[in-house]
Amino acid sequence: MRATFSPDQKRTIATLSVTIAIRMLGIFLVLPVFTLYGEQFTSSKPLIGLAFGSYGLTNALLQIPFGRLSDRFGRKPLLLIGLILHGVGSILAAVPPNIFALIAARLIQGTGAVSSVAFALVADSVDEKNRATAMAFLGASIGLSFVGGILIGPIIAGLSGYASLFWLSGLLSLLAAVYMAFAVNEPPRERAPTDVAADRLPVASVLKIPDIIRLDICGFLTSFFMSSFFFYFPLLARPHLPLQSYYLLLGPMLLAGMTVMFAASRAADRGWAKSTGVTAFVVLLISGWLLFRGANLESQAHPLLLLTIAGIFFFVGFSSLEPILPSLITKASPKGMYGTALGTYSSLQFLGSFAGGATAGFLSTLGTEFVMAALLIAAASGIILMAQVQRT
Repeated sequence: MRATFSPDQKRTIATLSVTIAIRMLGIFLVLPVFTLYGEQFTSSKPLIGLAFGSYGLTNALLQIPFGRLSDRFGRKPLLLIGLILHGVGSILAAVPPNIFALIAARLIQGTGAVSSVAFALVADSVDEKNRATAMAFLGASIGLSFVGGILIGPIIAGLSGYASLFWLSGLLSLLAAVYMAFAVNEPPRERAPTDVAADRLPVASVLKIPDIIRLDICGFLTSFFMSSFFFYFPLLARPHLPLQSYYLLLGPMLLAGMTVMFAASRAADRGWAKSTGVTAFVVLLISGWLLFRGANLESQAHPLLLLTIAGIFFFVGFSSLEPILPSLITKASPKGMYGTALGTYSSLQFLGSFAGGATAGFLSTLGTEFVMAALLIAAASGIILMAQVQRT
């Protein structure tokens, strides 16, 4: 059955998709050149890595508080606060006097932890049977922002300098806040079916639900895989393709990922969420295995073809999991506590991003095969956990 949305639901989904796309574009613009930017302030790779990962660290710490506060005070106010905080942190990152100021600015950027709140607003606005499809639109906007940022970021940096990317990121976040303020009408939310207000229920009451714990860990593993993958993918591609031509690789990957994302979302809405999630982790495992075999690309007859195939597998697996996991979280969560439940999920997601990047950087000193082994372990663990999920 085809997903159907009311005009108000379409407006909310479209507005949130645009808002998240604007914010995420600002984040992804800096990814390809952040290390080069950090080298302007220090020669210490560990400090540059800390500056890079600190954004994910504060995001992880604040997803639950933001989600919980949104259960009490509403989604829209928290979204506005988060977008403004990210904008301020971005502007500060454009003018740091030293690496420690850059680290502090990145920490402030991470305080704009609105991911769980955005997904919770979708859960409030859309009925359960169409929820994964609605969330796929948010996932698609993030995917488009990622590719746009990766492609445009190096060009802008080459023309205007690295700092211009942070100025642009800050401006985009502030514009997204203005757009959100006028374009989104928050729907009434369902309250928890208890005598105690949802915002006063302990977070532990959510973490006592086995499916939420499993799905939170799956979110960690997915983001761990993503960060580790993108830590190495540009390094593997650089000897064979200039940064300005990455669209030749990313185009087919994005097309495949977006196509499969909506197919996976509809399959999940029809009750096949568990099998679809398991399959997605299998696809991620294959992606990691292909890159492991292709680590020495110079010995391959067609290195870019191998990279493209591995990248397509990654995007297919990752894009399938992005809408399915938060949708399952809301199905497993008590009504009225979507923000809190999605806050735990988003916290583990961002913690996975931080851990994935840090682990890849550390293991790179031991050899590429160790990074790929970590990817295989992460994907295999995801397969096991998804197979145990009960609520689909």
